[in-house]
Amino acid sequence: MKKLWIVLLSLALVAAFCMPAAAVDVKFSGSYYVAGDYYNDLSAGNSYYEGENAGKKKDDRSTAFFRQRLRVQTEFVVSPGLSLITRFDALEKIWGDNNWSGARGNTFSRPHNITKDTTKEQENIEFEQAYIQYMSKVGIWWIGYAPHDFWGTTFGDTTQTQALVQWILPLNQNWTIGAKYFKTYEGSSSAFNGDRGIDGDDNAYVGIAMYKNENLEGGLKVAYRRIANFKDGNHPALAKLPPMYDEAVIDGWLLTPYFKGQFGPVTLQSELEYWNGDLESDLSGVSDVDMEMWAFYADAKVDLGPAYVGGRFVYASGQDYGRTKITGSNFAPFWEACWGGVDLRQTLILWNDDVTNWVGNVWGQGPGVKNAFFYQVYGGYKWDKFDFFASLAYAKADEAWADTDTITPYKVDDDDYGWELDVTATYSITNNLKYMVGAGYLWTGDYFKFKPKHGTGSYHDTDDIYLITNKLTLTF
Repeated sequence: MKKLWIVLLSLALVAAFCMPAAAVDVKFSGSYYVAGDYYNDLSAGNSYYEGENAGKKKDDRSTAFFRQRLRVQTEFVVSPGLSLITRFDALEKIWGDNNWSGARGNTFSRPHNITKDTTKEQENIEFEQAYIQYMSKVGIWWIGYAPHDFWGTTFGDTTQTQALVQWILPLNQNWTIGAKYFKTYEGSSSAFNGDRGIDGDDNAYVGIAMYKNENLEGGLKVAYRRIANFKDGNHPALAKLPPMYDEAVIDGWLLTPYFKGQFGPVTLQSELEYWNGDLESDLSGVSDVDMEMWAFYADAKVDLGPAYVGGRFVYASGQDYGRTKITGSNFAPFWEACWGGVDLRQTLILWNDDVTNWVGNVWGQGPGVKNAFFYQVYGGYKWDKFDFFASLAYAKADEAWADTDTITPYKVDDDDYGWELDVTATYSITNNLKYMVGAGYLWTGDYFKFKPKHGTGSYHDTDDIYLITNKLTLTF
């Protein structure tokens, strides 16, 4: 019997060694964080009750919660230069919030179930990326759902995943060229339902050229995009458009040059984004609407040993509703539809994606700087395992229009968004584990005064907003 077991074990070992390897190597990386936030009165603009409750505010939205996210990226190395890369997020939710488990309907996917005054939650596990990476002799290829918009500086970048085919070719040690095709929306399935959105696709074609040496870097991105998914009748922009544009197409070009330079202790970087296109209606007799949007970012930083100081400027054009031309980044969702841009978290409160992601679009501003002149000075100091940071920012609107439930907003009295002071301190417990505490205070400007619909009635005061936050982050 003993000999029989030895023979069977030997045969099993031979079979195991003869099996082909599914992958040469598997690599894991990712992060996990837990954060606690307290926001004081996020409503900013106040309205008041009348009658027996006169003087009491209607909109005092102070809130406190813990949130977390696990992100895991896996690379299956099939052969040298050929990999399958995946990424998923798990348990990205507020502690104790049951909405994530399907309370709003099992057919909803949390990242796309964004409604006013509710928290955006993700599913228990959501795979966000799955793509082939092939390093061939004629360039590097990405094919599948992959990281999408990271170009130049962090301004205008987003962690959004898109279905794409991307090709990058280093010509030499300095020059790189590339091209990309990506698809945000496919309308062909509407054909089976008899809907009008058969051609309701959203496609883009991108070309890039980059130069980089030891101290200088620069490049130009040119993109053509056709957004035709208005035709399916479900696009969020329809709420902002007159009825004659229910079947509309956005067609245009985006130019994005950038520059980075290192001059001794001074680091400079800047990026320009220019969109020019048309909003075209399929209905006869309805004229096209020109679209033009500008955005510019500049940052200068000086390293002073363990300390550093810097300044930052951001401009994003605003819409002048006195014209038929769409000129502004505040005409949502065209800003996001054209280039996105939420990775640059320049403040803790104003235009910070964490506010929109976990609390909601509380001021109608959303993530990413829009319709603004933004000025900021900042500084930091690194000592042993501590990293201290502070910044002071001021922002004003390029065009001071108030959003309402009507098609055309009305002019408001002030363009002042306000001043924001932020301070953070980060302690490196280990090389992979960091703990951050921080606070932000926004002296809310009069742009956020409560404004009755249609511009009638009295205006009320604003409340300052402050945030206290702490975050524990593990990377691996």
